[in-house]
Amino acid sequence: MRLLMLTIGLVFVAFAPFSRAEAVQEVKSCSMNRLTFTMVPKKDIDQQRTEYRPLIMLLEQGLGMPVELVRATSYESVVDGLLSGGVDLAVMGPASYVIAHAQDSGLDAFASLTTEAGFFTPKGSFYYSLLVVPKAAGIDSIERLRHAQVLLTDPSSTSGALVPKKEFATTIGEPFSDFFGANIYAGSHDKALMALLDNKADAAFVSSSRADEAYRRGVIDKNTLTVLWRSAPLHYDPFVFRSGICEEVRSRVIDLLTTPSPMLTEYLNTQRAMGINRVTHDDYRAIEVIALPK
Repeated sequence: MRLLMLTIGLVFVAFAPFSRAEAVQEVKSCSMNRLTFTMVPKKDIDQQRTEYRPLIMLLEQGLGMPVELVRATSYESVVDGLLSGGVDLAVMGPASYVIAHAQDSGLDAFASLTTEAGFFTPKGSFYYSLLVVPKAAGIDSIERLRHAQVLLTDPSSTSGALVPKKEFATTIGEPFSDFFGANIYAGSHDKALMALLDNKADAAFVSSSRADEAYRRGVIDKNTLTVLWRSAPLHYDPFVFRSGICEEVRSRVIDLLTTPSPMLTEYLNTQRAMGINRVTHDDYRAIEVIALPK
């Protein structure tokens, strides 16, 4: 298995008095001295770690134990971490979750974000895989991309690889690899967008939510990209527990992520999210057709 790169050292904080001290006491009966947490790398990892810091602090205070942020190097490294037990809690892509769950049915998807409306994504719990080209290129049809270079993100990315290779191939009625001239894995949605804007390829498959983030940051505007294809709606990334995690810790984490609090609001603001909804494996069954081999 690929090893996860750990952040240097454990972070200990002086825990503030928590209103549910009894819940913290129950967690201590689990014989866990820390919680390990990671997320799939969708953008610059240091930026992602900063955005997740309010969530880490919320978990630390609410659980009464330190939370160690594990630096994931790829989508697959997150899968490996959960399957090996090296990670207790993770935010995964829908497809990487389905792939991991097929290997260990004890993995538990339990929550997902509900986000604000964006330029590319409607308000709610779903996003899309988009095929985009620079508007300046003047490409106005999919057929004009035949034999072109196309950017993907990570081989295990739902919207940046797996959905395009299955659903888009169905749309065009031929194998993905036969249509495009070359596939380039950029490593993340943000890197794929930047490479496209730098004219390193002709088109890119990216998440609509990451395109929205680029729009909000001013990296692109309404006239930068042309959307040539949009997938069926995809449920947002799930929060996932490893198999066999202590039930008291599981219940406490769910409570912390679904109960309004200042730190939860601070985290949600970094994600342009309105809240966190409960989900189950059934919410991701549609992805199994795409992500799992027949």
